[in-house]
Amino acid sequence: MSDHERVLQEFVLESLANDYESFVCVVEQVMKGEAEKELVVSRGEVARALEQAIREGYAQAYLLSAQAPYSLAVEFSSDRIDDLWFYVTPKGKQLVSQL
Repeated sequence: MSDHERVLQEFVLESLANDYESFVCVVEQVMKGEAEKELVVSRGEVARALEQAIREGYAQAYLLSAQAPYSLAVEFSSDRIDDLWFYVTPKGKQLVSQL
């Protein structure tokens, strides 16, 4: 993993650390963080970093509902990325606390 990819994944995980987040919110937060470091990132790069974080066990995709069960862990799907919500796993929380 390159330094840019690592920093991008860290921004993604930090954006998920406090609550469930939609992909749109993740992109906005990551782009803001990257801009502060004078870096440019695309929506596709954020999606790949999020998918990598999920594969590595740092984050999880969910479907949220107003009825029980309120959150249901699901498999990541790039085709449904705008319908899913994301949150860090305990492993992801531990990593974020070390950043």
